[in-house]
Amino acid sequence: MTLRHIEIFSVVCQEGSITRAAERLHISQPTVSVAIREMEEYYGGCLFDLISHKLYITPFGQRIYDYALRLLNLYADMADAKFSFDRLRIGSGTAIGKLFMPTVVKSFLSLYPDIQICVNVGEATRMYHLVMKNALDFVIAEVVDDISGLSHHSIQHFPVVAVCHRSNPLAEKAVVTAPELAREHLLLRELGSHTRSGVDTYFQTHNLTVVPMWESYSVQSLLNAATEGIGVSFLSLDHVLAYGSPDLVILNIPDFRAERYVHVCYHKDKIFTPLIQNFLDYYVQSTKALLQEGIKRYQAEHAGSTYSFPQL
Repeated sequence: MTLRHIEIFSVVCQEGSITRAAERLHISQPTVSVAIREMEEYYGGCLFDLISHKLYITPFGQRIYDYALRLLNLYADMADAKFSFDRLRIGSGTAIGKLFMPTVVKSFLSLYPDIQICVNVGEATRMYHLVMKNALDFVIAEVVDDISGLSHHSIQHFPVVAVCHRSNPLAEKAVVTAPELAREHLLLRELGSHTRSGVDTYFQTHNLTVVPMWESYSVQSLLNAATEGIGVSFLSLDHVLAYGSPDLVILNIPDFRAERYVHVCYHKDKIFTPLIQNFLDYYVQSTKALLQEGIKRYQAEHAGSTYSFPQL
């Protein structure tokens, strides 16, 4: 059993095909087949089932694959040990990547001008698969996927707030109620998101059924729609303040409580270098400072606001 066997086996698992695995590795199909057969003989168990000309990993094979990923990630970290101390490979969800990451990375580079930073922004699930392939060191995102071998912990949480254009009659009200909100055009996050779940629960507790006019995975899309005066959106406070539109008003809804959590996600065997930890600490501190600046700006622009900012 060699590391090459493990590498070939892992690529077959990822591609779900001996043919595609051979193409990716630039080796022949028989070489891939022999490596898989030798592994099955070594372990005395079947790693894949071939059903209707399709390859399916067995439960035993999945267990071996979990170990294989750990070994390959550790080997990659060891081979890249020198460079990992002056390089960061960061993944982030789209909202974080658009609203916060550019500012944080720019200022962090001013403190560490000799390091290399690579940032990959996109849909969280794709980022997590890059983490599992050791193509990223960690991901900062809201959504956490249930992927074997992926670890995570929360680093921030923010209240969810309702916002609308200041021309909306609700913007003039000292207190806004659930029935009033239910009559509005609602601009909501996609089903399954943590933010959306909190909003749905709120209306359900008031025995109200609502159908959103606008649903989107994109925070930017919802902020743009609210700024255009299309309706009321429910979004994380940090997103609203980072967007910084003076036309958006935060509504005071005393009985609405929901929070959005931000997580750092990484392979469970990832070794956090001092540089990685420094960046994560700096990210939390910087975004907190940006939030405080946003609160001051909002209070100056909306002196008559009845929304009370929580202690963060």
